[in-house]
Amino acid sequence: MEVTVYPKPSVSIIVTGNELQKPGNPLQYGQVYESNSFALTAALKQIGISAIDIIHVDDKLEELTNTLNDCLQKTDLVLLTGGISVGDYDFVLQASINCGVKQLFHKVKQRPGKPLYLGKKDDKVVFGLPGNPSSVLSCFYQYVIKAIGKMSNQRVILENKKVPLSNSFKKAAGLTHFLKGYYDGDTVTLLNAQESYRLSSFARANCLVQINEEVTAYPVGELVEIHLLPT
Repeated sequence: MEVTVYPKPSVSIIVTGNELQKPGNPLQYGQVYESNSFALTAALKQIGISAIDIIHVDDKLEELTNTLNDCLQKTDLVLLTGGISVGDYDFVLQASINCGVKQLFHKVKQRPGKPLYLGKKDDKVVFGLPGNPSSVLSCFYQYVIKAIGKMSNQRVILENKKVPLSNSFKKAAGLTHFLKGYYDGDTVTLLNAQESYRLSSFARANCLVQINEEVTAYPVGELVEIHLLPT
């Protein structure tokens, strides 16, 4: 008797950014503490993935290219954080090209996470995630988790609901917003500290609230789509 099995993917997390400092060490001028590897590791373990390799890379194209090529040979899924925008030290896109990764898309009309990148090389999947911590987690839950489900042939997606909004919201048209929210079983409340560099709202959130790009205002009581985070 034979059965078909689908293992969970092994994952490499490549952290880029010369300005990043490991937690516990004193910050020098211009430095910030690195949190993305910790957040992604926790999110991956929450959905049952434990084969995780974390690599820190300086903002150097040759070093990043060599590291990405090595990860593509060793693991099924590569998550790069930072370096995917258009700055002088953003080398993820070029490193992916150098490694023969085929780009599926780059940049999405959303906030946070507009610079998001997705590529493939053979059966290996590469995500270029923005560097800001809130953007990283938002993109993980909206995109990476679905790719993991496809790779493992499992239903790994967030549960969606339509629920009333308990506080009003306004924004400019043009970008879909994924906002951190708290769902109490009846209504959802949009939390404070929605900026992409702040994680305090994620510490309280149990869902992401999708506000479509054409929408400019939601009054109290309006039905909105929420995506429940894993618990």
